[in-house]
Amino acid sequence: MSANRGHDEQQWPGKTGRMKTSTKRTVVFVAVFVLVGVGLAFSTGTGTLSAIGVGQIAAICPLGALEAMFGAWAFLPRALLLFAGIALVAIVFGKAFCGWVCPVPHFQRFFTTKKAKAAEHDERVQAAKKSIVAWREGCEERTKPALDSRHAVLGATLLSAAVFGFPVFCLICPVGLTFATFILMWRFVQFNEPTIGLLVFPAILIVEFVVLRRWCHKICPLGALLSLLARGNKTFRPTVDRSLCLRCGGVACETCASVCPEHIDPYADAGERSMVECTKCKTCAQACPVSAIRFPLRPAAMRDASSQNRGEATLEKSDAASSENASRPY
Repeated sequence: MSANRGHDEQQWPGKTGRMKTSTKRTVVFVAVFVLVGVGLAFSTGTGTLSAIGVGQIAAICPLGALEAMFGAWAFLPRALLLFAGIALVAIVFGKAFCGWVCPVPHFQRFFTTKKAKAAEHDERVQAAKKSIVAWREGCEERTKPALDSRHAVLGATLLSAAVFGFPVFCLICPVGLTFATFILMWRFVQFNEPTIGLLVFPAILIVEFVVLRRWCHKICPLGALLSLLARGNKTFRPTVDRSLCLRCGGVACETCASVCPEHIDPYADAGERSMVECTKCKTCAQACPVSAIRFPLRPAAMRDASSQNRGEATLEKSDAASSENASRPY
């Protein structure tokens, strides 16, 4: 009998009355679109995700910043500073952009057939079963971050920018094309300005959403860049409370791993893919039958070390006080 059976039949505490994480991500994504729309309507100049800012404070896509420097064959201090700022955000939040803001996973849901959904589900389950086998064998070695086809595309993206002198990938970037289509539609409605882009841009997006369904896992150079930056991410990572986790009770529960779209196993980071690929979507925490998964600001190891240091400091003070009291004449 599967360890996951019967969990849905029980009423676990804290699992009712919560907004689904997928709904929360959709709300955030829609809010971004609304902000772009407001900027267009009132000409605030805030821009889009490709280049966004307020007044003198501006930022551009980190991949776009690198492409600009490679295309210009020059050291561009402003672009480098903007890239450093985005890199710092990635170190703090990891690949949260991919799960909460990027339009690809949101729009792909509208083009996903039942057969494709079933295939994706089977892939996640198979990845989860591999981590369960490793767990049963007593192997909890962390999965090491690895380079894949996305990083090859990233290299080709920067090389093409250097060869042609402009950011070639931006012509097909789904993030840029999504907002470009939105802007063209806005101008068509507001100023009656039909352009060929209203046909070309959506056509390219449909190819990327439907034909290239493995875009995020196999192609996206922006995701590859964020995964490299996320290697320094130690905050807001899924952390399993082992006092609650069913596996610590000997149950081969694979719920969290089988729902992760990135094929990560939050338990001991022993999944098919490394924790650096985590998009902070919180699907694992939502699915956990015993609410054992959290996304703390500070990792458990740091908290434990901090607590241990405080405990040792307290013990040293206590020993020092005892020695002082013992040496005092009465």
